[in-house]
Amino acid sequence: MEKKYKEILKYIESHGFVAYIVGGYVRDHLLGIKSVDIDINTNATPKDLMKIFKNICKVHEEYGAVKLKINKQIIDITTFRKEISYKNNKPEKIEYTSSLEEDLKRRDFKMNTLCMDSEENIIDLLDGKNDITNKIITPVKDVNILFKEDKTRILRALRFMCELNFKLDQDIIDYIVKNKHELKEINIVKRKEELDKIFKTKNVRRFLNFIKDYNLEDYLGIYSNEFKETDTIIGVWSQLKFSDEYKFTKYDKENIKKIKKIIEKKTITKYDIYKNGLYISQIAALILGIDKKEINLLYTNLPIKCIIELNVTPKEVCEILNIEPSKELGNILKTIEKEVIEGKLKNEKQELIKRIIAMR
Repeated sequence: MEKKYKEILKYIESHGFVAYIVGGYVRDHLLGIKSVDIDINTNATPKDLMKIFKNICKVHEEYGAVKLKINKQIIDITTFRKEISYKNNKPEKIEYTSSLEEDLKRRDFKMNTLCMDSEENIIDLLDGKNDITNKIITPVKDVNILFKEDKTRILRALRFMCELNFKLDQDIIDYIVKNKHELKEINIVKRKEELDKIFKTKNVRRFLNFIKDYNLEDYLGIYSNEFKETDTIIGVWSQLKFSDEYKFTKYDKENIKKIKKIIEKKTITKYDIYKNGLYISQIAALILGIDKKEINLLYTNLPIKCIIELNVTPKEVCEILNIEPSKELGNILKTIEKEVIEGKLKNEKQELIKRIIAMR
């Protein structure tokens, strides 16, 4: 445990309360995975915590939670609580409790109920260690309650399956298959967030096979045929057919379109590399099974990297042909640009002028 986390726990304890790191950090610690996913739970209430700490940047008293800012890191601290009711996949009503075990029972999967105290002792009240040993994801409570409370947990289960390479408890699989329609009830932003996390893992193919095998594709709005593992989220989305519901930034949308266009052709030309740049070309190459070194070499040896490197300017073209800036000018520049890239024309002024004149 990092010194700063230990100090936070001890500082809360020095004010007469108990405090533990809970969940992902402890799970990852046992798995030998470095984690910055720090959640602290305590019997101190948000009001107590605001008296203890001066650097609390946000308070969500309705959820019994505060955000503590340490340098540039935000650490979530929550009060032991029971969640009485849910609405729209979020707790609607909570009740504070003095019991650590009661607090842990509101969580999703047993492997995420492990706690660590300030002396780095592991507290395992719900048999989470056993699940980690057996590499299985089991629910904290009856799946019919767990997933009805928060349907996002369905995708979280699939995400943990991929991130940790664990298997799912049969009760979880049975619930998903029986209630697949509930995937549509997950907010599209949350759905994409979970999918993006899955697409960052090394087990994307396992996820895609799972949703295909259990007929979940229509409910998630994503479809796959041939798929090649990539090291980028954009590379994954570019290989999928997906619902228009999913929203992307303009930059990501353009990149997906460019990659799709290349992989549909099943080849990459020098001109593709020139127009799309090295990043897009490398992703497309990986999908197509083309050696990245080959793409790097082609990019390095391009005669020009952008149109302004042509040894003739738009103004000179207008003067040579006695034309005004127009669509015709654009077409001429595009033609000589492509011929230079393809090696059909040298990027030398006199050669370019001769070719421009011949185009009239």
